[in-house]
Amino acid sequence: MARHTDHDELAAEALSICAAVRELGPAETYRTLTLACQRDPERMAQVAMTLATWVDYDGPTSALIKRAEAIVESRIDAARAVSG
Repeated sequence: MARHTDHDELAAEALSICAAVRELGPAETYRTLTLACQRDPERMAQVAMTLATWVDYDGPTSALIKRAEAIVESRIDAARAVSG
């Protein structure tokens, strides 16, 4: 396994995924992540592990659902603002 030991770099990549989910279209985000996983699956596994450590695992699942719904709602509001 090729270990990527620059934790700042892994965190920056994880944050860029968080930004992409909020700013890019779902299809574009999916394509970008798919290509990154194909190009360097071990690195992306470490990025996924980084993201997993940031999730409040001990909190209620409902809080995670609310966060996801808030992201979706903000995307819908942004789309409406552009089109209308």
